[in-house]
Amino acid sequence: MIADNIIVKEYLENLKEDGELDFLFPILLNLMGFRIITTAKESKGQPQYGKDIIAIKKDDDGIKKRYYFELKGHADKNIDQTSFLKPDGIRESILESKITDFKDSSIPNFNTLPIVIVVVHNGIIKSNTRKTFDDFIQKEFPAGGFERWDIYHLTDLFSKYLFSEYLLTDEESARLFKRTLVLLDAPDYDFSDFKILILKILENIINVKTRAFNKSFATLKLISHIILTYSVESNNLNSAKECLTFLVLKTWAWILKHNLETKSAVVAEFRKLLLLHHKALDEYFKRTIPVTREENGLFSENGGLYEAIGYPMRSFEYLNYLIYYYHSRLYWPKYDNRIPAIKKKKLLKKQKELLFEIINSNSGSKRPLIDNHSIAILNVTLFILKNDYLTHQDVDFIRDYIISQLDNILLINVERKRFPELHNNIKSLINYSANHKRPADYIDASSMLIQVLFELLAILKCEVAYSDFRNDFHKAINLQTAHPLDRPGLDIEQNLFEKNISEYMFVDHSLILPETFEELYNSIKTSPYNSPIYRTDKAGFSFLRILAHIYFKNEFFVPEWRGLAT
Repeated sequence: MIADNIIVKEYLENLKEDGELDFLFPILLNLMGFRIITTAKESKGQPQYGKDIIAIKKDDDGIKKRYYFELKGHADKNIDQTSFLKPDGIRESILESKITDFKDSSIPNFNTLPIVIVVVHNGIIKSNTRKTFDDFIQKEFPAGGFERWDIYHLTDLFSKYLFSEYLLTDEESARLFKRTLVLLDAPDYDFSDFKILILKILENIINVKTRAFNKSFATLKLISHIILTYSVESNNLNSAKECLTFLVLKTWAWILKHNLETKSAVVAEFRKLLLLHHKALDEYFKRTIPVTREENGLFSENGGLYEAIGYPMRSFEYLNYLIYYYHSRLYWPKYDNRIPAIKKKKLLKKQKELLFEIINSNSGSKRPLIDNHSIAILNVTLFILKNDYLTHQDVDFIRDYIISQLDNILLINVERKRFPELHNNIKSLINYSANHKRPADYIDASSMLIQVLFELLAILKCEVAYSDFRNDFHKAINLQTAHPLDRPGLDIEQNLFEKNISEYMFVDHSLILPETFEELYNSIKTSPYNSPIYRTDKAGFSFLRILAHIYFKNEFFVPEWRGLAT
């Protein structure tokens, strides 16, 4: 089934020129067989003279030509008297494009190719301006060499070259896409339609050397952009955060599965998806950070009794994504280690200060309720302790942070008669909290989280705290640690990006806290488990593993924190 053009049209006509239309349009040109020479993004801040995008292609008459594309969107998407005649308007852009030539001697015969000037606008031409516009084009281009692509033509092109072949090829795909857009902002929607659609697209890629690969990844980029745009418009960035996180992780899992992480062309396309995910988080934190800095900013007044659970759950999730966002900011050229060290130092200092402020403002971030809250606690701890600019104040903060977690676990145990739920059973936790009766499926006799906290005490040299807490926890709960299985044919790394991998872990049960602090510290320092070599890290995306641990609720592997013991 051909894509419903109404969906495509409604999306395209709402795009702004800067950062939206100029992002998507080169994707379309690439799929149409154009060779792109330069884009608006590459020319940002420089005179473009009516040439947002320059490309070459053989026309229908078999003659190779130069195409100068001028993009007009947002306030200028419709051609009327104002947009046509104003300074830097459509008329002026066309004349500049015609008068000012573009040369590139590195491309054979480029400078002698015939020129076609194309005005691209995601709107219409108003009837009261049509004659003026037509007379102007007839005068300036009596022999041809000019085209105008409006919203209707763009809709046809996007439907033909992108949607029709991969995204909405059948009724099922069309239904999934429509339901995603309709339900995107609905409360409690689990985005299942979106997830099925993404998996269908990835499963249809058979060979990366074919046009199918280019179209599939172009489709993923377009879907990402649509989701992000709609989420921003509806002021609900949670939708974009959830959907684009799933898309990024599943796409990287697909790349690992097919051993494509060393293929530069594949990695380049993936990086574009990752950038859209970063933009979604950038927008998400831009809107939420001012609130989270306030006293108990992550607490919801409307949550009622649920907030005893909801506030800590929300706080730990927020910290998880914030730490991932911090790491991802350092990846992009604007922020990574290619910038002067002093700027990186300032950025990291600001990140730490904001992190400390959010934690201190939100008591829920120090009240772990389920075992995999260890993920957020380790994210915060590792971000600080592995920081290139670690200070004594940082270490003091983390010590207090870890001690607060253990204090609150004990306090909840005294008041509510429960430890953190081992299997991360949220429904059981909510029932326990609401009814004050222990559900049969609430399991808290064992804990990996508490073992992690004690090991962090040892790493941080908190000898007094260790002795005090050992007396409280010794024999009160069964401590354990999990390690990934070493099984022939099992790719733990690939699975990490696909799902929760608890079935691929073996557990050391009934761990005993040594009587002395030194015994525990030495056992950590001489741990036999070494950190594996990750293909993801070799490809330059080490921070992406953090996202996989967060999204699929996979606890960190012990070398991540035991490696801090020196």
